[in-house]
Amino acid sequence: MDRTRSFTTSRTHHQDASAETAAESSPQQSSADDEQFMRLYAQAYPRIFRFILTLIPCRNDAEEVMQETSLVLWRKFAEYENTGSFTRWACGIARFEVLRLMDRKKRFAALFDEQLLTQLAATHARCEELLEIRRDFLAQCKRQLTEKDLYLLQLIYESEHGAKTAASIMDQPLSTIYRHLDRIRTVLFHCIERKMNAEEHE
Repeated sequence: MDRTRSFTTSRTHHQDASAETAAESSPQQSSADDEQFMRLYAQAYPRIFRFILTLIPCRNDAEEVMQETSLVLWRKFAEYENTGSFTRWACGIARFEVLRLMDRKKRFAALFDEQLLTQLAATHARCEELLEIRRDFLAQCKRQLTEKDLYLLQLIYESEHGAKTAASIMDQPLSTIYRHLDRIRTVLFHCIERKMNAEEHE
């Protein structure tokens, strides 16, 4: 699903209802808020939609919930605290939208109840939180790599080149590139594990 189109459609339906509130804010502030929301929304969209899909078996229903969630996120964005995780806040809203869908479509009653849904959401939230911590540690650990290591990672993972292309660009045998990658992965893995262990013992 096109997330920009999804949000734009939801926003269009909501514009009339929010016109009075929008008028109370300065154009500059409104524009800044719009930009901040769209940036956070675009970054978080894949995780929010994956979260919804873990709770709803039908993709069409999941897309319906995503559109409703987008509308609520836009309407309540002023309540979002910048110090918190936008994704976590958004997934909390998405869970309530899933419950609303379950109330409207009784066929879900045979599959889920609210307690099970809450347990699934809590498990997913813990997994997402753990992944977020590991992503932060990965970024920290990458800063400790040499320029050559970072260049190889960029060639393969950020520039969408394969190992063969990287070997050609760096003028090295393919076997050397694979050994280089294995060494980098090992260094990053141990670095992240050390930071995770330190975090657990704080």
